[in-house]
Amino acid sequence: MIEPKYGTLQTMFADRVFRIPHYQRFYSWHRKQRQDLFEDLRKLASQGGDNHHFMATIVCHRTKEIRAVGGEEYRLYDIVDGQQRLTTLILILKGIQLALNENAEERKDLALLLLKRDGNLILLQTNNANEHIFNAFLREGREPSASEIKTQADVNLRNAIRDCRAFVADWGHDKGELLSLLRLVKNRLGFVLYDTEDSRAVYTLFEVLNSRGLAVDWLDKCKSVLMGKAFELSPSTQAAEAAIVSLQKLWGNIYQELAQVTVSGEEVLRVAATLKYGPMRGKPLQAELALERFRADCKEPDHPRQLTMMILDATKKLILLESNVFLGPVTDVLHARILAVALMSTTCLNDNERRRALDQWERVTFRIFGLAGKDSRNEVGTYVRLANKVNNGAEGASRYSEITSSLRELGQDYSIDDVVAQGLAGKSCYATSPELCRYVLWKYEEHLAAKSGKGGTVDEHVRREIWRMRAGDSVEHIFPQNPEPGGAWDGKMRRGTKKPEPIEKHVHRIGNLLLLPEELNEEARRQGFRQKKEVYQRHNLRMVQEVLRASDWSLDDIEAREARIVKWAKSTWADLAD
Repeated sequence: MIEPKYGTLQTMFADRVFRIPHYQRFYSWHRKQRQDLFEDLRKLASQGGDNHHFMATIVCHRTKEIRAVGGEEYRLYDIVDGQQRLTTLILILKGIQLALNENAEERKDLALLLLKRDGNLILLQTNNANEHIFNAFLREGREPSASEIKTQADVNLRNAIRDCRAFVADWGHDKGELLSLLRLVKNRLGFVLYDTEDSRAVYTLFEVLNSRGLAVDWLDKCKSVLMGKAFELSPSTQAAEAAIVSLQKLWGNIYQELAQVTVSGEEVLRVAATLKYGPMRGKPLQAELALERFRADCKEPDHPRQLTMMILDATKKLILLESNVFLGPVTDVLHARILAVALMSTTCLNDNERRRALDQWERVTFRIFGLAGKDSRNEVGTYVRLANKVNNGAEGASRYSEITSSLRELGQDYSIDDVVAQGLAGKSCYATSPELCRYVLWKYEEHLAAKSGKGGTVDEHVRREIWRMRAGDSVEHIFPQNPEPGGAWDGKMRRGTKKPEPIEKHVHRIGNLLLLPEELNEEARRQGFRQKKEVYQRHNLRMVQEVLRASDWSLDDIEAREARIVKWAKSTWADLAD
């Protein structure tokens, strides 16, 4: 039986050091969770007296490792649950240490709490995803430089460091004020600590404590379930230990993948389960049901490892999709992502067939959710059913010809002529979706590059610069949205010699839009066409060169350019030929 122990940080830190194992999630709290914690501290301070505030439950695996530092011994505890809150509180303590006077005894005491006397043993040793950033802050008080930020996990931790230091600064620079915060954090925050040397009990306890609500990421719950089943199904203690080591390596890989960009554990779990088991009432499986299906599917000793391998594969594919920002609105819909993952994973396609199948997926998906403007409630069942069939090589989706035929059927109610008329030709598409406009214009740029002949390529640096910005900041209106009254554009929104038409009716059409880096976009703004061309000449996108050939810019020019883009769009997002 595991006896819970109630204590404060002061008592918890007395003879323990903590480690976040590599198979645990990296730091993933966002500002909202940190602000909630900060508000708890402010409320506790306002109550005065010696009131305690229950902060969290912490579940640890008490390892057999003892670290000796001088005359002290510290036992190492692997954190199974509670690392996000504990990490944030330690960042606050470091922020207090840095804010205290250099000669203050409390500053020296805090330094020895966070970094033991040998200068090597850190109170909290984090996992490999961003340990260099965490360690540098605890050792040196140094925030990461821009060049050190490589992954989303790095961004999360950097933001946490900044938020915690700002919170400490707001508390007050007076020594007494800082010491009141220090006393509160160390002595008046209550924790229930569960620790055991029994690895099996650790994962069972984690699941029981987090069996209700969504406080814990569903993927973390799944990890504990699968590790618990590995213990349960193993024929011997030795086999169980080997199985757990194998699973820990796999989960370490999963969390290393998830450190790169923002993909929720819940989505990973839902996608992996939907691909394996199929939809529930025509929709992707909900996380709770997905977890129960995985649990029920563990009948043999190797099943937890097999399911974890499947989850790892789904994670890798989702990360690839999320990392490819150039897909724009095509990946905004969950069931579209599920089908893409299935196409990326199936063994029924060779590399060339897979490339073409994904091309067809992109075409039909953009027709539906981009040009036709359908929202995520549309075509759910058709996407997820096909994804399940493709993933499992089921009848009707086990060969390239069958898969591409099914992909074409997805878009049979969305003909290219109809959707271009709905979303592009003569439409104020920028007002509806700047993201759609950027996606269309960049694809058009790639077309112009290919059309230029052998070796025609796009500038990778420019591409990344444009896609790094918000879509609206990257799109330039050639005819300005708000031209200066009586200025260079006065009376030019006309066809030939006809009466000018309302500007708002045409200014957001695709024929009037360019992609430009934000600096040039800002410079061009409301200037006349001649002055705009001088700005445009400092950029080398081929769509810009196309516009530079115009001597003036009116509604005739907007519609002529739109006609070229529409004609190209009809071939670009039509179904692939057999």
